This record gives sequence, structure tokens and C-alpha cells, in this order.
Amino acid sequence: MLNIKRAEYTIRFLTEADFREEPEIAIFKSVFKRIRHILCVNTEGKCITCSHSNKCLYNYISAGDFMNLDIMPIIIKKPLVSKNYFKEGSRLNLEFMFLGDSAQHLNFVDFILKEFEVKGLFKEKYRFVIERKNLHDICADVTNGLINGIQILTPIDQNNNIFSYEKEKMERLNKLYNVTDETLELIEEPYQTGFIEFNVKRPIYLGANRIKVNGFVGKLRFDKPIDETPLLAMMKIIGAGKYYGIGGGSVILM
Repeated sequence: MLNIKRAEYTIRFLTEADFREEPEIAIFKSVFKRIRHILCVNTEGKCITCSHSNKCLYNYISAGDFMNLDIMPIIIKKPLVSKNYFKEGSRLNLEFMFLGDSAQHLNFVDFILKEFEVKGLFKEKYRFVIERKNLHDICADVTNGLINGIQILTPIDQNNNIFSYEKEKMERLNKLYNVTDETLELIEEPYQTGFIEFNVKRPIYLGANRIKVNGFVGKLRFDKPIDETPLLAMMKIIGAGKYYGIGGGSVILM
């Protein structure tokens, strides 16, 4: 059984919008900045040194104000390269994922997006309406087909020992947020990679973290086809590598 929820929104801009960074990241940052303003009792301090952090909801849903990227419970999905400029009437699709118990708090994101719809983004600079909202549970059905490899569409930070890292990451997420009751067995079949480096020049400033995305995209091919496993299914849904929470590690099974 898998315990993940997806929240999808289609917004239509009522004004011209020209984002200085990827719009998915810009809106994600704005949502969490507002959540911190609502929840945090120590807005001038840092989660890592705050005496309230062990019982703080903001610390929990933001993975320590994004200092712990590899255990983020709320995810924003995005393509490798995002469109930054939108004419009036243009649309943007937003996709959030809530891992395990963090889904209990998805109403914060929903409420704040509706608040932005009324008040506008960035001090009312950009106005939009929410045209569509879809909330649903995600299934991780393992198929009976053979898998020849995976294609990684957005950067991962690992280019070796990928499945050992993913098993450890997924087990940490499961321990923290109760994501699945499946056994995540290590994939030991040898594989070859055809990766290229993909480095994002401009760092992402998210919460207390300055994130420099340096990673790899490309294909990984097993020496022999393998059966799909729960670990592969989780990678396909959540994403691979430590950048999964900000759109990295998007995976297609081949």
C-alpha cells in the first residue's frame, strides 16, 4: 500500500507574468514563506538551532526549512527547463506531492494558493485564477513487465551506487512519514549509464538553504532486463536523487 497524495492545479494568469526563476519554484517558495509566517514562533531564527524544532509543524513539513533536501515530505514537480514568461491568459500547471503523513497538512498549500488567487503573487504584481484543482491518491502498482533501464529526465546528484542510495533514501522517508508498507529490496543487477552533466548556473534560494543544482541526466540500462520492483515504482513516483523535492530526478522506466 502506498500513502502519497497528488494535488494538481491549473492557474490562468490575469496579468502578464515574467518570473526571474522557474515559476514552479517561485510559487513553491512563496507558499512555504507564507506557511512559515503562519506557523513559526521564531521567524528570525533558524530551524536547525531553534529550541521548538522537535515539535514544530513548519520544521516537519519543510524538512528543517529545506536544509535537509533528501527528506522533504512535500514535493513540487517541474520539467527540466521551465517557461518563465506568461502572457495574460496563459496557463501554468502546478503539481504538488505529499508523502505519507504530510498529506494531513495539504490544506495549508490549498488555502495559501486560494489566498494568492485573491491577493495576487509578489505584492499583487501577478494576478491569476485557479481554473482546475484535482486531489487524488497515487497508486504504485508494480507491473509484470520487464524493465530494461530507466531514463532520468531531470538532474540527480548520483552517478554511481544509485540503487543503494535510493533504497536508503526511501527507507528514511518511510521511517519519517509512513509512505509505504512495501519491502524495498536492493536492485543488484549490474547496469551501464549514459549520463551527461547538467548544472544549473543560478542557485535556488529556498528557506534557509542555498541550493546549487549540479547533477546528471540520461539513461541507465541494465545488463539484463529485470522485473519491476517496489523500489523502481517509488523512484518513478517520487523521483531519484536528493533534488527530488524540487523537481529533480524525474524517472521513466524503459
